[in-house]
Amino acid sequence: MRSLNPWPFFPTNLEAPVARSLSIQFTLQTLIDAFGLLRELQASTPLQMLGSNLKEEISIISKELEKLLLFSIDNPFAQKGSVLDKLCFYSEILLQASPIAEPDVPIVMEQMRSAILLVRSKIGVWKKVTPRYSFEQILDMLLELYKDLDLKLCRFFKGLSRFLKEARSDENVLIYLLENKETLNGFLGERRIEELLQSFFPAGHDQLRAAIHEGYTRRGFTTFLTSVEPLIDAIQWEISPAIS
Repeated sequence: MRSLNPWPFFPTNLEAPVARSLSIQFTLQTLIDAFGLLRELQASTPLQMLGSNLKEEISIISKELEKLLLFSIDNPFAQKGSVLDKLCFYSEILLQASPIAEPDVPIVMEQMRSAILLVRSKIGVWKKVTPRYSFEQILDMLLELYKDLDLKLCRFFKGLSRFLKEARSDENVLIYLLENKETLNGFLGERRIEELLQSFFPAGHDQLRAAIHEGYTRRGFTTFLTSVEPLIDAIQWEISPAIS
């Protein structure tokens, strides 16, 4: 499942905690990109399939789907990569840098790969011969794929949460979650990141603040801490976190 093309290059001599920290941040950013692409496809595909020329419109949709397709399947050293290629790459680095055995992450990636390749093969046939399906049936198939991938990305994040818990003392990972809280919540569900942070720091703001301050103070970035304070204060703690 792994893509061999590095985005960006990861030095082989990185210590495990550093590799874990970087791979988590790149994985989260790529996850956001994947969600964003799916939402774009969900909105644009019905507008593109207007029913005038089925083969022509399938070709257009095929080009859009290339942003999701796994180019590493055809050519692992290709410079062109999809969001799922990159997600595979960063996930593999994370799995290697962490002692956590989380089977759901590679399982979900394999399931997404299978779903995309199935639709990819169908589109390849549709472009060559007249499809036996109607516009409505093809549109339903594509929208179902997008919905399925969206759900699998949410499941992927649930598996990723174990690695986030392991990295809860990493100030860079914590700041990334705080800075991207609203975006991630928009894809994962209301207050998902707040609930995650509360499960890591049940004592509230002071405990979260101490973890971030310790890391940046140790590295000599004390002036940066003032810009972090509003992000910490913006987290609304609840008495009973509802995280699964």
